[in-house]
Amino acid sequence: MCEEKWILYNWWLSAPWLDWEEAPKHFPKPNLHQKKVMVTVWWSAAGLIHYSILNPGETITSEKYAQQIDEMHRKLQGLQLALVHRKGPVLLHDNTRQHVAQPTFQKLNELGYKVLPHLPYSPDLSPTDYHFFKHLNNFLQGKCFHNQQDAENAFQEFVESLI
Repeated sequence: MCEEKWILYNWWLSAPWLDWEEAPKHFPKPNLHQKKVMVTVWWSAAGLIHYSILNPGETITSEKYAQQIDEMHRKLQGLQLALVHRKGPVLLHDNTRQHVAQPTFQKLNELGYKVLPHLPYSPDLSPTDYHFFKHLNNFLQGKCFHNQQDAENAFQEFVESLI
């Protein structure tokens, strides 16, 4: 299964305590737009196979997605060779534009993957949301990240806690 998730980070300054006679200090208004980092997670019933973190300003295109499929496939061969050598792995992912683009289909066909159909605008909860991201959200709850590196380190810490 493959799914993407945004991890939000932003450093909000809180107002300091002042003495009774002290005049309030001027603070700039915080940015209302959260900063975020996108994590792509590839996993099976046996556990996490591969994850990828996008660079700031980078978007996931069909070519980038095909590259991630290659990386995941190499790791899957090392972890669960039986899945790769039988009739071929079965992939469940949603039908976003990069998942249904021609380069993605070509890569999946080249590697012998079958894709489970995913209904557009399905009201069903994604298995990744329920099984993986639920635990990630619980792990990240109440944590404050000053920058992207802090958010990435927290995700890495979560991944290491799964092992």
